[in-house]
Amino acid sequence: MIKIKDINKKRLSLKDKLYQEDILNRIKNPTYPYVVELDPTTACDLACPGCISADLLNKQSFSNGRLLDLGKELIECGIKAIVLIGGGEPLNHPKIGELIELFGKNDIHIGLTTNGTKINRYLYQIATYVQWTRVSIDAGKPETFNYLRPSKSGKPNGTFFKILENMENLAKIKKGSVGYSFLIRTPADGMGISNVSEIYDAAKIAKDIGCDYFEVKPSYDMRHFLVIHDKKLMDLAREQIDKAKELEDENFKVLESVNLNYTLSCQNIEQPKDYKSCPVADLRTLITPSGVYVCPYFRGREDMKLGDVQNMSFKDMWNSEKKKYILENYLDSSVHCKMHCIRHESNIEIIKIRKDINEIESMEEFDRFM
Repeated sequence: MIKIKDINKKRLSLKDKLYQEDILNRIKNPTYPYVVELDPTTACDLACPGCISADLLNKQSFSNGRLLDLGKELIECGIKAIVLIGGGEPLNHPKIGELIELFGKNDIHIGLTTNGTKINRYLYQIATYVQWTRVSIDAGKPETFNYLRPSKSGKPNGTFFKILENMENLAKIKKGSVGYSFLIRTPADGMGISNVSEIYDAAKIAKDIGCDYFEVKPSYDMRHFLVIHDKKLMDLAREQIDKAKELEDENFKVLESVNLNYTLSCQNIEQPKDYKSCPVADLRTLITPSGVYVCPYFRGREDMKLGDVQNMSFKDMWNSEKKKYILENYLDSSVHCKMHCIRHESNIEIIKIRKDINEIESMEEFDRFM
C-alpha cells in the first residue's frame, strides 16, 4: 500500500499529484481528460526571437461564439482544470475574460501563462477566478527584455515596466498565485546576449512587486531537447539562483523547473522510454484553433492531431476513431518522444499505479494541475 505524507511538499512533484482521489479514479476509469491546455488564439503582440511556436503564430483563432461554446462543452465533459496558453498570447482573444469567468463559476481551476501585456484588461477576472498566473519575462533589465521579448515593431516601448505594473496590480488583489518566469537564454540558443547575470535582479523585482514565486526554466531547441549552454555561464546561473534563494520567505519562493539541474550541469542527457503508449495523454490534452493534439510537444503536427473542434464537439472528437487510433496504434513513446518530456516520470508512475490500482491509498485534492 502506498502512502504519501506532507501534501505541501508534493505540490512541485507532478507524479505525486497523481495520488489525489479524483485523479486516481480517472486513471482507473478513463473518460475525458482531467486537464486541458487551451490555445484560444495564435495571435501574439510580441515577436520574441527563438519562439518555439514561431511557425504557428498569428494564423488562427477560435471565433468568439465557438470559444465560449467550447468552454461549455469542456465543463459538460467533466474537465477539472484548464491551462490558458499558446501558441499565441491567450489574453489577445476578445472573449477571454468571459471564458475565464465561465470556467471559474463552474469550478474549473484555471492556470494562465501570459506575456503580461494585457493583464490590466482582465484584471478582475484573473484576480477572481485564476488559480495561478505565470508571466514570461526572462529578464531583470529593460534592455535585455527589449531584446528577448521585443514588440512587433522592434522599437522599445516601455513594455517591461508596463508588465511589471500589471503584475503588481494583480498581486494586490489576486486570490491565486502570481509567478515571474525566467527562461535561461544564452548564445547557445542563438541569442546575441545572455540573461543569466540578471537572475538575482529579476528575482528581487519579482519579490518587490508581490509575486508569490520566481521560476527559473531551462531552454529547449525546436525539437524539444535541452539546450547545452557554456559551462561558465551555467556556473554563474547557479550562483545567481543560490543568491536569489536568499530572498525566500513564507510568502516568496524561488523555484527550479523540471530538468533545470541537467541544464546547469551541462549534461546532454537522453531520456529513453521503454513504454510505448503515453498514459498522460488520456488525462491531459492540447486544444488549439488548428486542432487537438496529443500534447504541446506536438503542437501543429498533422500526424499527432487527434481531431478538430472547430466543426465538431469536443465530446465527439474525443470519442472518434481517429483519436483512438492515434493514441492506441500510432503514437509510440519509445520512438516519437525522445525529447525531454516533463511528464516522463508521470507516465512511469501511472504504469505502476495501474498494476496495483486497488491497493493504493488516495489523498485529498490539493492541486488539479497534474
